[in-house]
Amino acid sequence: MIFLLIVLVSSLSLYICFTLYFWIGLKRLKSNQNIRKHYPPVSVIVAARNEEFLLPRLLSTLVKQDYPVDKLEIIIADDRSTDKTWECITNYSNRFPHFSGIKITEQSKKMSPKKHALSRAIDLSSGEIIISTDADCFVSKTWVSSMVSSFKKSTGIVVGYSAIDRSQKSFLCHYQALDFLALMSANAGSLGWENAWSGSGQNLAFRRSAFDIISGFTPVSNQVSGDDMYLVQSISKKHGVIFNTSPEGFVKTSPVLSVKQYLNQRIRWASNARTLAKQNTFFLFFLFSAFLCNLSLLLGFFFTPILYYFPIFWGGKTFFDGLVIQAGSTKFNTPIKISTFIVWSLFQPVYIPFIGFSGLIGKFRWKA
Repeated sequence: MIFLLIVLVSSLSLYICFTLYFWIGLKRLKSNQNIRKHYPPVSVIVAARNEEFLLPRLLSTLVKQDYPVDKLEIIIADDRSTDKTWECITNYSNRFPHFSGIKITEQSKKMSPKKHALSRAIDLSSGEIIISTDADCFVSKTWVSSMVSSFKKSTGIVVGYSAIDRSQKSFLCHYQALDFLALMSANAGSLGWENAWSGSGQNLAFRRSAFDIISGFTPVSNQVSGDDMYLVQSISKKHGVIFNTSPEGFVKTSPVLSVKQYLNQRIRWASNARTLAKQNTFFLFFLFSAFLCNLSLLLGFFFTPILYYFPIFWGGKTFFDGLVIQAGSTKFNTPIKISTFIVWSLFQPVYIPFIGFSGLIGKFRWKA
């Protein structure tokens, strides 16, 4: 029990140091002015599989971009869909010359499905800057312009902000939105210190030349997921990285519809950490401290002497978590509900160890 108490106090202290690191990093993030003086050729790429219901929403927003049409191309890769996804793509490619599609009919033997689909789209593209999002997202008309305007001469990759669409107003939807805000805030906070940990494929922009230098997705061709984390970490080692704080460049994504889907998604994300975190020891250290802190809280709940002080330990962690989330909420204009935050905080000591263990053993399901 004494050993557990020492681990709990040590890991909690370390975890609090990381939250302060994120909080200060969020304060350090500079606002993007998005002054549009240069319009390089841009390719927007999307990988879609069985997205006939959500893809039309994304395409309808992409067609409204304020970026010069003669400098913009939009390429959608249909990854072996069995629904009407391809019909959605051809509907737009027939109407708009800067839209095109790739129909993938067989699974690659050399590369995991999504990376293969993205690679095929990039191979077909001609833009100097490549911007990616997901088929279940939607964007504002200023999205492309904002992401491009964030680039400087030394910038290799721009990480954009994305948030869960909360129009459904269910508790699960709000819970996902808060959890995703916490992840985005921590990532943005680390980028405030110019320490690139990760990003989201829902909103990434990178130079084609930078993508070629890291040999594309070839080094991680067999990994099912993690293309976004890989791109951010690999490109940032050779070029500059910027977080786009402008609301003009924000993206919204659809929430999953069930607790099972939500857990499966988070486990899939956690599975990336076991390999890609090795590229950044500091990142790995944070993941370990978060896991150990929550696991210690969970185990301490079953020991009466520690349980007596449990409200103090949990309260301290909750306060500093709230500090980061509140800073992210303000920075990205993403309001949160106190009731949702309290429930989220109560679940963390169970949720984090479960997701961590499941991610390590690869207990998730992905689109085949």
